[in-house]
Amino acid sequence: AELPTSLLTITTPCGPFVGTQSSSSSNDNNELCAVSIIRAGDSLLEVMRNIIPDVPVGKILIQRDESSSEKEAKLYYSKMPPHVSSKRVLLCDPMLATGGSACAALKVLKETYGVNLENVIFVNVISCPEGLKKLAAVYPMVKIVTAWIDPILNEEKFIVPGLGDFGDRFFNTV
Repeated sequence: AELPTSLLTITTPCGPFVGTQSSSSSNDNNELCAVSIIRAGDSLLEVMRNIIPDVPVGKILIQRDESSSEKEAKLYYSKMPPHVSSKRVLLCDPMLATGGSACAALKVLKETYGVNLENVIFVNVISCPEGLKKLAAVYPMVKIVTAWIDPILNEEKFIVPGLGDFGDRFFNTV
C-alpha cells in the first residue's frame, strides 16, 4: 500500500482480472531506491532486488561501537544513486535494537543526500520497543515496517530473545 502501483489487466481462463503491479515493474523504477545498512541489510536488499530487479541501490556502512556501553553508531561509508533526494527510499536493516544505526542512516540520507524523510520506509525483520520508541521520537515521519517485535533489550543492548547477529547468521560466518 505504501509503494507506487499501476493497474494491470490479466486474462485468466475465467475472464479478465484487474489487479495492481509495482510501478517499478511497469517501467517506472525512478520513484524507488533501496538502501541497505551494510552488512545485514544486504539480506533484505536481495529480496528487494528479486521483487524489483532494476531498483537503484544505495549503501550505508554503519557499525555499533561494541566497546562503548551505549553501543553508539559509527558511520564509515555511504554511496547513493543520482537523484536519491527525489525518490521513495526503502531503508533495509533486519534488526532494530537501540535505533542507533537506523537514526544514523536517516541522518545521512537527510543531511548528506537531501532525502525527504517522509518518503522513507524503514524495513526490518525484528524490532524491540526501545528502538521503535527512539526512531519514532527522533524521526516520527519515517514509516516502519517490521515482521516482529521482541520484548526487550538486554544490558548489552541486544534484542531478547532475538536471534544473535543477523548478518553472521545470514552469511554463515558465525
